[in-house]
Amino acid sequence: MKKLLKFLSAIGLVGLLAVVYIYFGVFEKHIETGDKQSVLFFIKSSDGFEDVVSNLDSLGIASESEFGWLAELRHLSGKNIYPGRYTLKSTMTYSDLVIYLRSGQIDEITITFNNVRTLDQLAKKVSRQIEASENSILNELQESEKYGYDKSTFLAVFIPNTYKMYWNTSGEQFVKRMVAEHKRFWNQSRLAKAKKMNLTPVEVSTLASIVQSEQNLHQDEWPIIAGLYFNRLQKGIKLQSDPTVVYAWGDFTLKRIYYKHLKIDSKYNTYKYTGLPPGPIRVPASGVLDAVLGYQKHKYIFMCANPEFSGKHAFAVTNSEHEKNARKYRAFLKKNNIH
Repeated sequence: MKKLLKFLSAIGLVGLLAVVYIYFGVFEKHIETGDKQSVLFFIKSSDGFEDVVSNLDSLGIASESEFGWLAELRHLSGKNIYPGRYTLKSTMTYSDLVIYLRSGQIDEITITFNNVRTLDQLAKKVSRQIEASENSILNELQESEKYGYDKSTFLAVFIPNTYKMYWNTSGEQFVKRMVAEHKRFWNQSRLAKAKKMNLTPVEVSTLASIVQSEQNLHQDEWPIIAGLYFNRLQKGIKLQSDPTVVYAWGDFTLKRIYYKHLKIDSKYNTYKYTGLPPGPIRVPASGVLDAVLGYQKHKYIFMCANPEFSGKHAFAVTNSEHEKNARKYRAFLKKNNIH
């Protein structure tokens, strides 16, 4: 009888130790985040239960065998795993992690895109921030007609800002969100200003893209340059903007425009064609759009880069004044052996 009691006691002790191990070694075991307070974990839209468990293990966050067993025990499966980005804190236990993943409390992320010249560049920049691939975003951007635009005007839809989205946003969801944000930006006040200028929102964006391409350093010049180009439009004078020629060539490494570059037969060549080009030559910032809508009224028709690369321009009303400014600039280039 004593032997039986000892045997049962031993079995009970082993069972108790097993329970303690399972509780503290699995249920209450902390995830691994190294020396960081938190780590980011991404679940793709195509990931299933096995993928999630395997990825946690390969990243050293949680053991595939231990966490996988607990996750199945707590009914975590492909049906209640939600794609997105998760912030996993070092204080989390395996039990906490199961509950967190099952809750679907995915992070919002910040999307930004600045200094974008083409739809291809836009797709590349955005794809680095969300799950959607560059190709899937670009494919959606090429469907401009379904949003009421053509390929040359679609850039006008995208207004650089800080946008909150989910990491698992698709290419179509991204574009639809930008179309909605574009409509929100063009409120009644801005539409009224554009109408007063006899310009559409796309034309305002096109003009703003030229203004920003001419001056991307000194914002105080934006309303002045906008007024200068608006004067040219009003008078039917060719805009003669170098950045539009660069866009026509598609070579954004061009720093100076020579006579040979002006020969290109493109609607974006504002030395050859009067009026605005077919669409924006970059995605203009919202501040530039507002600078165009609030353009400075003056009589300037010409502008020339100031000597000594101050980044600013010398403005002129007459061609003789402009030639004087241009000679100063050429003399500066020659003196400094700049070609």
